[in-house]
Amino acid sequence: MKILFFSPYSYPYISGLVTFPLKILKYLAKKNDITILTFCHNKNLPCREKVSGINIIRMPFIFKISKGFISPQSIIYFLKYTQKSDLIILNIPNFEGFILAIISKIYHKKIISIFHCQVNLGNDIFSKVINFFLNLSVYLQLLLCSKIIATSKDYINSLLIGKLFRNKISIILPPVHKLPVNADKLAEFKKIKGNSIWVGYTGRISQEKGLEYLIEAVNFIRHSGKRSDSRIVVKNNDSGQAGMTDIELVFAGPYGSDVIGENHYYLKIKNLLDQYKIPCRFFGNLSDGDLGAFYKSIDLLVLPSINKTEAFGMVQVEAMLLGTPVIATNLPGVRIPIQLTGMGILVSPKNHIQIAQAIKNILQNQIKYSNAQLVNNTRKIFNSQKVFDFYDKVLTLTII
Repeated sequence: MKILFFSPYSYPYISGLVTFPLKILKYLAKKNDITILTFCHNKNLPCREKVSGINIIRMPFIFKISKGFISPQSIIYFLKYTQKSDLIILNIPNFEGFILAIISKIYHKKIISIFHCQVNLGNDIFSKVINFFLNLSVYLQLLLCSKIIATSKDYINSLLIGKLFRNKISIILPPVHKLPVNADKLAEFKKIKGNSIWVGYTGRISQEKGLEYLIEAVNFIRHSGKRSDSRIVVKNNDSGQAGMTDIELVFAGPYGSDVIGENHYYLKIKNLLDQYKIPCRFFGNLSDGDLGAFYKSIDLLVLPSINKTEAFGMVQVEAMLLGTPVIATNLPGVRIPIQLTGMGILVSPKNHIQIAQAIKNILQNQIKYSNAQLVNNTRKIFNSQKVFDFYDKVLTLTII
């Protein structure tokens, strides 16, 4: 089968909207001819590239509005590659894909949409206008497609989309692999860490992640009550003795100018860390083995997302598969990994007091939130082969 996949951003851009579909496409490329149409978001990238058997075509554009691309040239690419394809897959949300969806219908091509999330760009007038046209484009694409794939009923049913298109929607968890652990990197992290407690975050430094509330929580822990309360009592798993140590915030993932449109937010976060004098480290993008070492090094992971732009949070599962407990906000979709596994605590969005209490709770009761039984159960729940089999079946039924 010749499959055309469209996503405004693609490899090597780092985002859940990119990494999740790429895993699916790498699997499908074993049996099918896969072409990704995307935009050349970085001028240093080649216009054409082959990665893991996948043909990546990066289209030119004139300029960007927010994170979207204005590219009349893309129509030529859409026409050319639609005619050659048996099936079209749209990676949603995006604005630009409505043209491809219309062209696909003209050529009687079946369309599948992988729906990740609903975007909230902000409350100012400019952002609201962009959001309106983005959502209009998304609704049009979903209207024209044959099948919509989402990661949880919990999330999709919280949106109007879930009600309007319920007969088209299929649910499957995202594919999340247990990451390898680079032993040398793990030793390096442990040396850097010393006796500190590492509270970790993985992902892009962007507004919807709510990192200011995590910072406020750590500041609250460090300065609440008596002086002794500024430290956390934890149990040393090796000696069984209680120890006193300070919290350090550690970040893995792209930040600053590496995250399109989010450099201002990164500077805000960095200023807040400096203001509160909270020890922190930014490790940037990490390869799979190094990221696995990161998860093994941290004491817990926090995902303090604040709105529906976050729909699942696969980093939670990556951490859990390596035995690291998680704190996440009680938002539709985002709460699913903790609800399914029991490997963490859910907190209200934008509530730094609850985050602080959850950090203390996990650090003082780690065996409750991370043990062999919980980890093994998590590995059974998040079985990537089940996900791949699902996509095989959906693609076959759609094309018939």
